[in-house]
Amino acid sequence: MEGFDYVVNPPVLPKVAFGTTMHREVMPTSGPCLDSFMRSRMPEGRPHPSPLDYDCAKPIGFKYPSNAGFSALANKMPRLPATREQMIPPMGTYEPTPWILRAGYTFDRQVKSEPKWVTPGPSTYSIHNKYPNWNVETAFGSCRVIWPAVAIFCGPKNVAQCIICHQRPVGDYFHSFSGDKDMCRKCMRVEISAIKHCSLSVTERYRKNREIKQFVPARYCGFFHDHNGTNAAVELTARKELRDKIRVENYLYRFASKVD
Repeated sequence: MEGFDYVVNPPVLPKVAFGTTMHREVMPTSGPCLDSFMRSRMPEGRPHPSPLDYDCAKPIGFKYPSNAGFSALANKMPRLPATREQMIPPMGTYEPTPWILRAGYTFDRQVKSEPKWVTPGPSTYSIHNKYPNWNVETAFGSCRVIWPAVAIFCGPKNVAQCIICHQRPVGDYFHSFSGDKDMCRKCMRVEISAIKHCSLSVTERYRKNREIKQFVPARYCGFFHDHNGTNAAVELTARKELRDKIRVENYLYRFASKVD
């Protein structure tokens, strides 16, 4: 038949290429397609083949004789213990020796007591209390005079009289500047012990404690000079010695008298 092409084989597809039909490698390791950038980024060649390069006819591996995955002589103990072993035994594992009460000792025997600590314990220090401040008189911002910790009354005679026992205090005593009252040390100890007694109510204890705090240590000036009933005075000690004693007393007073 004219004008009819009888097709036996499919038509050959034309080659479509951009510039050339040369085979191109996706990741070339050599040749003209390998530029300098690709050469710097190319990994090093491995000298030995990998396990996937081998073509094995049968599977590689050891067939265990048990379905559990281990042989019959394998250790079945856990790799890590269930409970961790402690170096210190727990409570209840000790076996203390029983304590036996002895009726008494023989005649020719001395009981030796255990040695005690010379250093006091931490609970014996009153760290929660504060030290009282020094009474300092300043002049234009500079320290000028440190007043004595114990008030000193100077006069021809000692006119102090205790408000409780109505007797003249011997040595140091306590004085209240707000009420101009004096109290000896013996009566002060009795008042402080009465405040700590549990028979007092809270209101009465607070009132007495507030009155006691108004009393400060005081003394008569007869320990360092003699008036002999007049306003004039004869010094019994040197000024430097008196100044050193007051300085030491001011230093020790802060440790002996702490305020809450």
